[in-house]
Amino acid sequence: MKIENIIKNNDFIEYISGRTDTDILCISNDSRKIKRGCLFAARKGVSVNSNIFAKDALSEGAVAVLTDDAETAEKLKNEKNITVIFAKDALKAYAVMSKNFFGNSGDKLNLIGVTGTNGKTTTTFLIKSILNAAGNKTGLIGTIDYEIGEDKKESKNTTPDVYELNEMFAETVRLGGSACVMEVSSHSLDQGRVYGTPFDAAVFTNLTRDHLDYHKDMESYYKAKKKLFSEVLTDSSKAKKYAIINGDDPYGKKLIDELKPLFALKSATDIDIITYGLNKGSNVSCENIDYSMDGLKFDAVIKMKGRNEKILKNIHSPLIGSYNLYNILAAVSVAHALSVPDKFIISGIESLLNVSGRLEKIDTGVPSSPLVCIDYAHTDDALKRVLGTLKDISKGKLISVFGCGGDRDKGKRPLMGRHSTDIADISIITSDNPRSEDPQAIIEEIKSGVTNASYVDKKDPDALINFKKSAEHERHAYTIEEDRSEAIKLALYIAGADDTVVIAGKGHEDYMIVKDAKFHFSDKEEVLKYYKNKKSKKNENTI
Repeated sequence: MKIENIIKNNDFIEYISGRTDTDILCISNDSRKIKRGCLFAARKGVSVNSNIFAKDALSEGAVAVLTDDAETAEKLKNEKNITVIFAKDALKAYAVMSKNFFGNSGDKLNLIGVTGTNGKTTTTFLIKSILNAAGNKTGLIGTIDYEIGEDKKESKNTTPDVYELNEMFAETVRLGGSACVMEVSSHSLDQGRVYGTPFDAAVFTNLTRDHLDYHKDMESYYKAKKKLFSEVLTDSSKAKKYAIINGDDPYGKKLIDELKPLFALKSATDIDIITYGLNKGSNVSCENIDYSMDGLKFDAVIKMKGRNEKILKNIHSPLIGSYNLYNILAAVSVAHALSVPDKFIISGIESLLNVSGRLEKIDTGVPSSPLVCIDYAHTDDALKRVLGTLKDISKGKLISVFGCGGDRDKGKRPLMGRHSTDIADISIITSDNPRSEDPQAIIEEIKSGVTNASYVDKKDPDALINFKKSAEHERHAYTIEEDRSEAIKLALYIAGADDTVVIAGKGHEDYMIVKDAKFHFSDKEEVLKYYKNKKSKKNENTI
């Protein structure tokens, strides 16, 4: 595509020096990815000023440079056959250029963005399942992978760079897609990665402590999430838009209160707020709920202003727990807003059997084994929700295996220690991507939150098996096993047929990061390996 077409309708560009009829083969903000014929998008970032790599980009074959640095622009003007594009807000200029480069493909799709601390992944999978059931081929962009139809690619970031994002929209259109649902992270909102994305609907699931190593405080974290609605959705070019918000969540209530006058002030009468939750006052709620290990049964109740109440009866989802009920209600809200027929809403919910690493039940292949689940819960609130859900429906003991990531928010560590030992009958504290930190130091910080549980040495697994609450043992038991593989083995060894084991923190992830090394490690594979060995050594009573 020629430069003159890439820069169309871009109010952020202040001037252009050089030819605009040059063909551009790609755009990149990473000088290491530049090839001959590409445009390099440089800007002053929070931690890196990529303008310093402009010369490197030219040496790799860049024929044009977008920059927000006046000095860099002046220097580049002297380069032969190089087009210089200057914009004070290079990030937004880059976003518009990326959209143009891919033919504004987002305008041709129903786009749904989902943000929140917990539930983003499951909610996007539910929405995709419903839209697919209705015959709408739907792309998905998120933490687990990027997919359209049967084509799947590994996810690098929850929300990709704006150029990659528009490339995915174009690919979805090329493959016959009519919709795309995506997770929108707080980092991407703070860094402007979804600027200009023409969303039809934006969903807010909830907000609890996470990423404070980046955002520093909850208010900044909230403000980043709010941008999806106050900036991106509001500026979307779509004719009709929907802000779909969990009305039971404290930050959801705050968001609703702040958006109403904001939308009115901007005359954004094309945006409807739809609330969902277990509270009967929500636009989308539910009744006749039955929770079990087999999943959820309920009736969805839809009440919209000026319309008759509608009830979708006898919905059965294989997903477990009240927090998944919230995810389902969010998906129902989106589907209803997009006028998906009721029968496809129901069939889409019922056909989603599980989401990888999200309270995923592992088929051990061994009779009389405990229920074993893996989950991505890596925050205090997520761990509390998962354990609470399983505690309510577990027949026997609940055994928790978890750790905390290194070089991340340290404040959640004691909270996770407290929640696990308060709820689970037995907690095994272990490692989870310690990165540059000492794993034992992380474990000590987790342990500092334990107040009402008794320590049992890992070397005495029988003591864990026989542990019972008593006056001596105030509430529950915990032990420490730094080696995550050994911690999983210990949990499975001490678990009885009626017990439930949840291995939290990694979910779908299949790696461990220690210092500068990243190596393969999968909780699911560790479970399957344990039971494979157990079948081959069925007469041995060893860990």
